[in-house]
Amino acid sequence: MAKLRLFPSRNPSARAAAHRAMARAALFSDSSASTRLRRYNHHINKARAFEEQAGLPVFEVYLARSGARLEIRASSWGEALRRTGRHDACIVERLGDRHFEATFKPDAPVSIDVRLHYGTDADALRGTLANVAHQVARASEQGGEA
Repeated sequence: MAKLRLFPSRNPSARAAAHRAMARAALFSDSSASTRLRRYNHHINKARAFEEQAGLPVFEVYLARSGARLEIRASSWGEALRRTGRHDACIVERLGDRHFEATFKPDAPVSIDVRLHYGTDADALRGTLANVAHQVARASEQGGEA
């Protein structure tokens, strides 16, 4: 017998978005911390499975202030940055030895090109992220969204 689905027309991408919303809602529910975490993890795992099923590309997103690197499945780089919920999220592309380009602000893209003549790739990456963090801080001081 065929499996009856309640919403047969919903694509995996829409289902993933719905599970991400349920995961966020689980964090603020009126339950114990362990129950909230269990529900959050359940919905996030389902969202990830649906995103894989949808065949969405994986974007490497860096958080400029902490230097953390995240892998996020999304339909575009802008959507990947929005999913972090952080203003200091950026896409960093390696263009050559000690040469990086960071792109941030998905609504009005800004790119920063950093090339070091000495040092290592790690130094250049740290410098790129420091420049992004500086631009984000400067924009927030001026009252604009970073």
